Amino acid sequence: MARTAKVETSSASTIQRRSRIAPKNHADHVNSSATMVDDDAHMEDSDGHSRSGPSKDTPTSNPTSSSATVESQSDAGLELLGEGMRAFVTLIQDLRDLGVEELVLPLPKICVLGDQSTGKSSLIEGISGIKVPRERGTCTRCPLEINLTTSEPSSDWRCMIYLQKHYIYEGSQYSGFGKRGSKGEGATRSRPLGPWTPQLPESIFFCKITKKADILHALHLAQLAVLNPQEDPAKFHPSSQADPGGDIQVKFSPNVVRVDISAADVPNLSFYDLPGVINQAEVREEDYLVTLVQNLVKSYIKNETCINLLAMPMTDDAANSTASRLVQELDAQHRTIGVLTKPDLLQGEESLSQWIEILKGGKFKLGHGYYVVKNNPDPRVSHSVARHEEDRFFEEVEPWARSLRSHQERFGTLRLQGVLSKRLTAQIRTSLPQITERVRSKTAEVIARLKELPEPPAGNLSLRIYEKILDFEQELRNHFDGGSDQLPFRKEWLAAAINFRNSVAESYPRLNFSNLSRISHLQDTLPYRSSATPISTPTAKRSHVIALESDNEDDTTQPITPTPQRKRKQQGSKSLQVSPPKRSRLEDIPLHSDAPDGSCDPSNFNRVASNAKRFTLPEIRDILQDAHVGLPNQIDPKATQRMIEKSLVGWDEPLKELLAFTEQTCRAMILGRAADIFALWRGTRFFELVEEVCNAFFDDKLNQQVLWTERVLKIERQEPSTLHKATMSEARDQALRTLKAACRIARAKAFLDAKTPGWNTNLEPQAVKEKLEKVLDADLGPNPYTHELRALADVRGYYECAFTRFVDVVYQGIRAELFTSCRNELGTALKDRIGLGEKDGKLNGDVQVFESSTDVHEAEQRCTVLLAVDPESQRIRIELTKQKENLEKACDWLDSQ
Repeated sequence: MARTAKVETSSASTIQRRSRIAPKNHADHVNSSATMVDDDAHMEDSDGHSRSGPSKDTPTSNPTSSSATVESQSDAGLELLGEGMRAFVTLIQDLRDLGVEELVLPLPKICVLGDQSTGKSSLIEGISGIKVPRERGTCTRCPLEINLTTSEPSSDWRCMIYLQKHYIYEGSQYSGFGKRGSKGEGATRSRPLGPWTPQLPESIFFCKITKKADILHALHLAQLAVLNPQEDPAKFHPSSQADPGGDIQVKFSPNVVRVDISAADVPNLSFYDLPGVINQAEVREEDYLVTLVQNLVKSYIKNETCINLLAMPMTDDAANSTASRLVQELDAQHRTIGVLTKPDLLQGEESLSQWIEILKGGKFKLGHGYYVVKNNPDPRVSHSVARHEEDRFFEEVEPWARSLRSHQERFGTLRLQGVLSKRLTAQIRTSLPQITERVRSKTAEVIARLKELPEPPAGNLSLRIYEKILDFEQELRNHFDGGSDQLPFRKEWLAAAINFRNSVAESYPRLNFSNLSRISHLQDTLPYRSSATPISTPTAKRSHVIALESDNEDDTTQPITPTPQRKRKQQGSKSLQVSPPKRSRLEDIPLHSDAPDGSCDPSNFNRVASNAKRFTLPEIRDILQDAHVGLPNQIDPKATQRMIEKSLVGWDEPLKELLAFTEQTCRAMILGRAADIFALWRGTRFFELVEEVCNAFFDDKLNQQVLWTERVLKIERQEPSTLHKATMSEARDQALRTLKAACRIARAKAFLDAKTPGWNTNLEPQAVKEKLEKVLDADLGPNPYTHELRALADVRGYYECAFTRFVDVVYQGIRAELFTSCRNELGTALKDRIGLGEKDGKLNGDVQVFESSTDVHEAEQRCTVLLAVDPESQRIRIELTKQKENLEKACDWLDSQ
């Protein structure tokens, strides 16, 4: 994690800082310090005129003050924060040390931004009192985080430098970035930082500095390490014997060099020095840097808790400041302080008038106004001497000494330090409620994640496992028994079973009326022809034996009312009505009295019905002829059995679907219950063993069920039989009526097709029906297929008895065997496998680890082996535990404010 190293290395100093500060006095200290700053602050009215400040007669400081006085004044400036302000700033630094910024939300901070060559580096040195690198191509290419912490007076000066890696470089590794290196390095909408992709924060310790004079060189090397992402940072360590050279792999990096300084003579302050905003690249190949740097700066200053310190040189036109434009684009003026640099280089009255107007708030107005600082660009000049020179400049040099004397409260780095401390403290106080709320929320989140991880082995493990298995058994009983909308398994499976029943019911054998012309020549040779099936003779009318077109029983709508004789039409006699088929009653047979309405999916019926056997009349005639008994109008039982076997082919698919659904839902329910009950031990060998036992047990029981259903299906096909004589007789009679009606419709249609081709063109369905009804029996002649229809009716009558029996046996078998076994025996199998039951168990291969024993110690040893946490989960637990401790500590500190 990003803050792991920092937390470990700075925990002692964090405790020291907090032990020195009494939270109960924070408000008093802040009020007194804020009053001091407010009294010194410069205020202006709406016209821009000064309403406070020293009079013109106020004596100036003696430029010949002693060196001791200079040092004293400088130290006083660095201590402007006051105890109360220091307490709040220290709190934020402590929260940052605890990782709150990475774990929760951005914390209040100060960011220094400006265009290149605006005197920003000198400003940083003036505020912090430390020297920063000014080499071209380093400090302007990566952010610098400076954390200042006041230590005990007796403590030594100490500096810790870290490399904060928040991004990984995925661009071209090309030293110097020539034409090839710059290709693909630019920003896009989805990748605002171009080749830099966010990664999990990582904090790399770089070096420790104990001599203040060494910090400049150390920072230079740290920035070189950041700008060479493919190199080992150790190569750039100050103690390294290797020469890092001056080459860099990238000319820009969003990764941060973090500097933590602890000393007695520094203020408690934290701020970021952002790369200088680039208006134009030095060479064309580096044009992509313009957008990358601007996007990086935006990512910082858009944070609502960030106080922006905008550096603007008085040698340039303020309207040309790109950094100022970025602040305006992000609507961040209200939390921005303007800092005007290089006042000693101001030239011309016209330029002066512009800056006077800006100071008065007439142009480029910012929420916290503008301040003017004068820094010595010579890095050899000490901080205290630079501050003394600055005071003398504003007190002696025109126009600052007299013409602009009314604005002196906004002149000088020391006054800027006071304002920064005030604004930062105010921002911290404003942000504390949100920080507190988010820290608490994050703490709860981390605690919840810890609960999801497997607990480390502790306590009476065998008893805890045994109790969890009992809970698992109860959960299985609840779900298999159902009875609640929170226990949907039984209801869902019942719906699938009803769907299975309806699918099998809809797979009844059909009759296809295609190719009937082929059987006409066979009629003279059939020895079992009935009187209703006359033999064709050369003198017989062709219309009496009609060759039908392709027609399917399913395509008929409802039977028509035939007209027996033409002559009776004139007598007005009533037509004989043929009862419509009642196949729909197969769907009406309830499988279970509590079957939910609409639980089956009708869309499956047509798909499954397509697997139903479709007999043709020639096929039926062939089967009857193969098993002819030598007697007229008799059907050999062998022919019926053969047709029954062919009719049951449609049962395979719905049975496979039911078993597949049962396997999927039942297994998912069992494993889901196990995952919930044993979630505390996820990632352990025990958790894996539970899954293995559940899967093995279920596979065994499911295989037994599959074999049983296959046996039942085989019996149905091999030995058709039933004792339900009345049910079969009723179903056979109904089927015969249906088949005869369908056959007559097909014959009537064929008659009209032969007599008047295209007779039904453009006719409405009702007109077609009326046409078919007007076809006379005399036109059609005797039905030559009565024997075949009666044979199929026998098969359909038996099918209704057989399918209900088959469905009930499968339904009852799954419930009574598969579900009951899982409900009542799975928990026992799990206990036996772990060694908490009466049977022996094994863990892996031939390694015997579980034997039946009442010895508690042995049981504990076995359970300890099973509950050992895997290394990755243990690492996550350790990290989350640290986060939890830090966040809880942060909550305690926040609650004390």
